[in-house]
Amino acid sequence: MLPLVTIPSAIADGLANYRRLFCRAAGFAHVSRYVSGLILSPNKTLQDIYSQQVRGERGVSRRAMHAAMFEAGWQSEALMPQHRRVVARSHQGVGQEVISLDWTLSHHERGREIFAVKRAYDYVNHCMSRYQTVVTAVIANRLWQALGE
Repeated sequence: MLPLVTIPSAIADGLANYRRLFCRAAGFAHVSRYVSGLILSPNKTLQDIYSQQVRGERGVSRRAMHAAMFEAGWQSEALMPQHRRVVARSHQGVGQEVISLDWTLSHHERGREIFAVKRAYDYVNHCMSRYQTVVTAVIANRLWQALGE
């Protein structure tokens, strides 16, 4: 996998709508790198996301990225209202839409230290296993359905 040297423009453009929620530019830059890594990295751990990215700035640590994501003073309560405003623009004027959400448990045997990996009974193999929830969302309306036909 090639290293990430910058935030891809499609991701940067999408995240620009959320910049005002972050009090510091450095925190927003960390979040932008993290989201890019979640989308583009083959392994979604913080360590792998961090190791794949090339940065020109000095003194940035994996701990700094973690702090920006989980400890920074950003307006978490304003995130969903802002997201609704951003997303609503692309769904206006297309008629009724159907949203389908599905989640399943994905085996993750080596994920003992990874956040959100849980143990549960595996009814196929008749033993305890480790799982992580995988969520899939699909939206359809007349326009998008016609494009798919």
